[in-house]
Amino acid sequence: FDPRELVLRIRALLRRRQVPNASGPVRLGDASFDPERAELSGARGAIRLTGAEANLLAVFAARPNEILSRAALAEILGMDESGERAIDVQVTRLRRKIEVDPREPRFLQTVRGRGYVLKPGA
Repeated sequence: FDPRELVLRIRALLRRRQVPNASGPVRLGDASFDPERAELSGARGAIRLTGAEANLLAVFAARPNEILSRAALAEILGMDESGERAIDVQVTRLRRKIEVDPREPRFLQTVRGRGYVLKPGA
């Protein structure tokens, strides 16, 4: 096997283990995210999250109202430089699940030129 492949696989395993913990469930309008269980639930019940979506939302939940750049998010999640574009994709997918209107986000907002911020609330 290629040593670079081994390094990538080890990083992926570590990334799955090192997600920061928030103090408790985070309210996002009708939805609630429990970072300890990596579960998102809404008015209609459980909302399925991929592992990447759950990890990203856990990072935001641990730092509410804090602007996080794509580079910082990629670093926290253990991604390389190309991971910054993957962050955009995951944010878009999360918005579809937590926002009433994903085109006008209320909870997971873009801060132009700086990154993203999670603004929890009812």
